[in-house]
Amino acid sequence: MKKVIGVISVILCIAVLLSGCSVTLNPETIDKIVSNISDSSTDIPVLEENYNGKDNYYYSSLDEKGKKEYSKIYNGYMNLKDFTVDLTRDELDYMFNCVLYDNPEIFWVDSTYSFSKSPRGLFVEPDYRCSLEEIKTKTAELKAAVSRVIALSGSGNSDYNQEKFFHDYICKNTVYDLSTYDGFGDTAYSVFFDGKAICEGYARAMKMLLDEVGIYSYLVVGETENEAGQIEGHMWNVVSVDGELYHVDLTWDDYDGELGEISYLYFNMTDEDIRKDHFDIVPYDNNCKSQKFNYFNVNGLMFNSFNNFNGMANVCANGLNEDLILEIRFSNDADYEAIKTKALNNETDRAFFDFTVDVALASGKNITSKSYIYNDDFNYLCIVFEKG
Repeated sequence: MKKVIGVISVILCIAVLLSGCSVTLNPETIDKIVSNISDSSTDIPVLEENYNGKDNYYYSSLDEKGKKEYSKIYNGYMNLKDFTVDLTRDELDYMFNCVLYDNPEIFWVDSTYSFSKSPRGLFVEPDYRCSLEEIKTKTAELKAAVSRVIALSGSGNSDYNQEKFFHDYICKNTVYDLSTYDGFGDTAYSVFFDGKAICEGYARAMKMLLDEVGIYSYLVVGETENEAGQIEGHMWNVVSVDGELYHVDLTWDDYDGELGEISYLYFNMTDEDIRKDHFDIVPYDNNCKSQKFNYFNVNGLMFNSFNNFNGMANVCANGLNEDLILEIRFSNDADYEAIKTKALNNETDRAFFDFTVDVALASGKNITSKSYIYNDDFNYLCIVFEKG
C-alpha cells in the first residue's frame, strides 16, 4: 500500500498551483485581450445541472454565482481557451478543482496556470497539456479503454459487484509511480494506457468507470501521515452503493505485488473509519454511515465475537483471495486483541496454528502460513499465505 509514497501528489499539486501564477500584463492590456476573445466569458450560459449526463457533486453544491463561474471555467477547458472569472484567488483555486473533480475525463489541463488582474476580474491562462488534435485522439482512446473494462465486468452486476470489479481491475493493472506526476500520472489516462499513476489517477479512473455505468460517486481529498510522521495530501472516492455512501481508497488498497496485488481494508468504509488515518477531509462529512456493503461484512469476515476458532476456518477459506491473502476484522477491541495475541504467538499457540492449517485445507490449496499484518485502528488482521 502507498501509505508512505502514495499520497504525495495532492500536496505537490497544491505547491505547483500556488507557485505557478504570474502577473505579466497590466490591467488595461488584459482587458483589451479579454474584450477580443471570441468566446467571451460574459456570454457563456450557465450549465444545466446534469450538463455532462451525470450527477455532479461539486457543481450541485455551488450557489447561482458559483455555477456561473464554474461554467466559464468548464467552457474554457473544453475549448482550450483563456477566460475571465469574477472570483478571488482562493475562490479560483477551489473552482478550478470543482470542475476537474466533476470531470475526470478532462486530462489535458495541467495543475498550473497563470492569472492576472483586470477590471473585469481575473484573467486566467490555463496550462493545456495537449493540442486539440492530441486531445481528440487521446479522448477516443480513453473512451475505448473504459468501454473495454466495462465489457470485461459483464452485464447485470449489482452496484457492489460492479464497484468491486473496477476496484480490482485498477489495482491489478496499475503501479503507483510518483515520477508520472510530470506527465499524465494524475489522470485516468495514465491508469488505462501507462499502467502507472499517482493517487489522483487511481481515483479519477475509478470515477470514470463508475460514471459510465451510472453509479454515483465523487472525488474526496485530504491528508494522511506517512511512516516518517510527515503529513501528505491524498485523493480517493466516495461511492454510492444501493443508495448508501462509502469511502473507497484504491491507492491504499493496491499492494503492487509487495504481498499480492489487492487489499480490501479501504473498500467501502464509513466516515468514522476513514477518519482514523485520513485527516482534513474535503468535504468532511460525507454521510458515509452504513456498513452493509463494507467488504468484510459482505464476505462474512467481520467477526462480532471470538470464543474459539470453531466455524471460522470455512468462512476464512472462502475469503482467501487469489494472492493467498486472508483479511479479517473484529467489531470489538477485546476479541481482536485476543486473536492478535494468538497470531503473534503462532509458534507456541497450537490453536492458532491449527486454525491456519484448517484454512489451508478448506481452501483446497497447498499452502502454509507465512506472515501476519495487523492494524489496531481497524481491529484488522491480515494473514499472508504462501504456496507449500
